Amino acid sequence: MNGNRVAWYAALVAMVAWLTLGAASQAAAAPGEETSGDSETTMSQDTSTDKPQELRAIRVAVFDLDVLKGVDLEPSALTDQVNAVLSTMEKVTIVNRDQVKKVAEEHKMSLSGLVEAGSAVELGKFLSAQYVIVGRASRIDQTNYLVLKIIDVTTTVQTTVSTKAAAQNGLETLLERLTGTLTPEVRRLQKPQQAVVDETFKKLKQAVEPLVGKTVLVDVSETHVNRPLSDPAAQTAVANRLRTLGLTVVVPKDPIDGWKRRLLETGKYGETEIDYLIEGEGTSAFAAEIHGLLSCRARVELRVIAVPGRTVSVSDRGVAARVDLVEALAAKAALEDAGVNALDTVLMQLAKDLASKEK
Repeated sequence: MNGNRVAWYAALVAMVAWLTLGAASQAAAAPGEETSGDSETTMSQDTSTDKPQELRAIRVAVFDLDVLKGVDLEPSALTDQVNAVLSTMEKVTIVNRDQVKKVAEEHKMSLSGLVEAGSAVELGKFLSAQYVIVGRASRIDQTNYLVLKIIDVTTTVQTTVSTKAAAQNGLETLLERLTGTLTPEVRRLQKPQQAVVDETFKKLKQAVEPLVGKTVLVDVSETHVNRPLSDPAAQTAVANRLRTLGLTVVVPKDPIDGWKRRLLETGKYGETEIDYLIEGEGTSAFAAEIHGLLSCRARVELRVIAVPGRTVSVSDRGVAARVDLVEALAAKAALEDAGVNALDTVLMQLAKDLASKEK
């Protein structure tokens, strides 16, 4: 009897152990899959919310804001308030107000908050700023309004930031609310733009597909006002851009006399068959000194000639501004950007013309 009880008890313990191990096994299997899913969900949430994107450094110039009748606030005080908000933000450099005024006076430009976008962009380039801010404060009935426009100097795209508050609450409320509306927009503009650049290049590459495989000879001269520059910055940038787009590039090195005439007549440079000659000129000059940095502007004009032949198929120009501690480096960087801008424009037009001829 006791033996039977012992056997029965042993069997019961074994069954409990089996059930326990089975539950543990299930917890390590099916529920484990759920745990893995939960883990993935948590990681996804961490990726999207807890890990902010790296902010890029930007340079902003704030023009004197305009204050319309009915708003008891000096324009300079309002401008200072906007600068104060920006100064608390990481990786935001503000162009000194005195420097903004100085450059504006030199170029005979108005600093009013109602300044036209074109003038604002032009002045922003002189200041080597990526963004300029213009705007005004006004009062309608019993409400104060503040409207700012953040203008991208490169693309001229405008971002509007606005806030309002009851006049009876005073201007302090309006200015306090400005932080809540301005900061998110500036942060958005600070997000990395590499994806946008890649997408733009992708579209360009698709557009110039008819030119892939063509052989292009590049001959771009350049000068820097009042200061000689060695090495052709614009020509190098143009040649590199063409290569990344899938074209074969030839750059003359110590060419013999009469090479261009022979190229135009025969379509050959030496023994190399050439499809197009891209020639042009680049000019750069010192623009302004800003906080110890030197700003230079450049313009590059390009012409595309199908060879053999002497007819200019497409021509256009590119303009750019860059800043550096050294004038020569700022000038070279500006020439490079201007050269690429001009090249992209003429290639797009050339590809479009070729496509229309094939129809």
